[in-house]
Amino acid sequence: MVDTDQNSPDAPLPVGVVAVGDEILEGRILERHGRSISSQLTPLGIGVSWHLSVGDAPGALSSVLRSPPTAVSAIIITGGLGPTADDRTRQELADALDVPLIDDDESWQQIQRYMRSRGVEPSTSNRNQARRPQSAKMLQNRSGSAPGITLQLKDGTTVFALPGVPSEFEQMFTTHVEPWAREIGGGREPGEILEFMAIPESKLDEWIVDQLGAADLHHICVKGLSQIEVRLPARLSLAAQAARRFGSRFTGLGGIGVETHLVNEAKERGLVLALAESCTGGSISSRITSVPGSSQVFPGGLVCYSNAMKNQLLGVEAGLIDEMGVVSGEVVESMAKRACALTGADLALGVSGIAGPSGGTEEIPVGTVWMGLSYRSITRSHCYMLAGDRGRVRDLATNLALHVLLSTIRGQEPTDWTTP
Repeated sequence: MVDTDQNSPDAPLPVGVVAVGDEILEGRILERHGRSISSQLTPLGIGVSWHLSVGDAPGALSSVLRSPPTAVSAIIITGGLGPTADDRTRQELADALDVPLIDDDESWQQIQRYMRSRGVEPSTSNRNQARRPQSAKMLQNRSGSAPGITLQLKDGTTVFALPGVPSEFEQMFTTHVEPWAREIGGGREPGEILEFMAIPESKLDEWIVDQLGAADLHHICVKGLSQIEVRLPARLSLAAQAARRFGSRFTGLGGIGVETHLVNEAKERGLVLALAESCTGGSISSRITSVPGSSQVFPGGLVCYSNAMKNQLLGVEAGLIDEMGVVSGEVVESMAKRACALTGADLALGVSGIAGPSGGTEEIPVGTVWMGLSYRSITRSHCYMLAGDRGRVRDLATNLALHVLLSTIRGQEPTDWTTP
């Protein structure tokens, strides 16, 4: 049996996360801070026990603070610290402690200086942002007008209340929460994260259990279509075994995503990548350019959706499209070769398919996606038959395209392709 940090008697209690705002419950915005908090705390040895979203109604937040779902070492709250009447986090904190709100003169001075430095005169409502529950402390906000708040609940639970504005939240989490987390986390070693592509979750789980000899030591996360991460206990590695067993379907370590592995490996090998996209509409390029430093290896891609654009921008011969069909191995190979020629890339991928819901035929049904690869002196192609609606086909094609590029520069055979 492998001991884990989570089961260690001196491991800190996990934390709870609460996102505040009617706009979250109504689906008008997507709550993202909870994911950020978890991803930053987990490597520090601090787990997250629960994520909650509550509205702006009186009593919604204070009831959670009085009776949280489980015991935690801290509760991190995001949102509800603005100047308007529906920003009730300050009052809810005071209600949970049964204490009054008091003015914090130092915070009010900081708010006025911040706003005036940006040419804005503070309004009367901004004064609300300088109020705090008695016994609480204000947390300085260098990126906005809303100070954060920290306090201790009656049971000793630490509370951090941070603004919901992303830039303000990120700066304040780094400044005020992360130092606390590092102190109580004790620098515990995080477990290894294995990343896989195109392996059924059940089959992967069986293999992990067989390797570990127990079913309760690892955590499986389905990150997206065909993408799975496995977190192992600290000080245990299965990377070598995974590489031998799954080949190119084992994409790497660290939970950083196939696109980051792709950019990193291209940098290491001094390779330049390019794309010619049709049915994916630029989503492959978007994933690559989301990685910092991708400009070093990715000069650009071309999105040529229509036949005319494939001919006019890429230079794919119109006769080839007419003869072989736009969704064919010959056309995507030509797209890849032309992308290499236009960008000077070492490696390029061309993608064309039918995402649906219409456009398919008996010979080429919806879900047919051809990928063409041009790498140095080799040009080859492969046809995927993908199931699902339009969004699913496009997402699967994007993930598979990144996998094909990564496998190729590693000298591995992409999943399901035939060695030439």
